[in-house]
This record gives sequence, structure tokens and C-alpha cells, in this order.
Amino acid sequence: MSMRRDQLGFWCLKQVFHQRWLTRYRWVHDRLMRGFRHYADRDLADAQELYGFLLLHRGSDIVHRASGARYLSRVASVDRPKAAWQMHQCYRDGIVPGFAADASRAEHYLRLAAEGGHPLALDHLTETATPAPRAE
Repeated sequence: MSMRRDQLGFWCLKQVFHQRWLTRYRWVHDRLMRGFRHYADRDLADAQELYGFLLLHRGSDIVHRASGARYLSRVASVDRPKAAWQMHQCYRDGIVPGFAADASRAEHYLRLAAEGGHPLALDHLTETATPAPRAE
């Protein structure tokens, strides 16, 4: 029952989030972010993914961006290829604190994203697998 109620509450928050005329108000934005954090901390995977993306890409400072990467790392899998792709980028670039550049982890998340059907991951694997034509 609790999980179902969490999913409904998160769905309602997402509906408000997609109303641009509402989110321009700071108090609405703050309430939405508190709600997303609440559901992400309750291990609702959809909330962890959305809140992680928001923090990673729109976080006010590097601490918030690192927190977003941690939320995404919890849900990165074949079932969530966008989160896996973001984790690939975090480990490939190594610019987020706590996620130092690590080629093996980057490759792991790249493979997860590709198995899940993420188009950029598939393109990246195709480019690296295809040898460049030789100049004669």
C-alpha cells in the first residue's frame, strides 16, 4: 500500500513539474524538489532517476551535482539506460566529486546503457568497434 501511495504522490509531483506556469514560482520549485527528494530517499526508482538528473544537470553547486550522481548510481541498470549513460559520462570524465575517472567503470555503465537500448551508447560502441579505414 505504501509503495502504491508513493507512486501516486510522485506522479502528482511530476504533473505539477511539467506545468511551466507553476514552476516559475520559487516556492513551488522548492516544494517540488523537497517532494522529489522525499520519494527518492524512500527508494522509489523513478524519483531517484528524475531527482538525480535534476541535481546532476541543474544542481546549484558541485555538492548537489555529486548527490545527483549518487542517486543515479542507485538506479543505473539495463532497465534505466539513461541513468547508466549518465554514470558512464561521470566515470569517463571524472569531474564529479566521488566519481573519479575510471575507464573500467565507464565501460561497465556504457555496456549497461547499450544493452538497455540507449542510442548514444549504441553509437559509441559502434564507433569504437568499427575500425577506421586505412589511408593508402
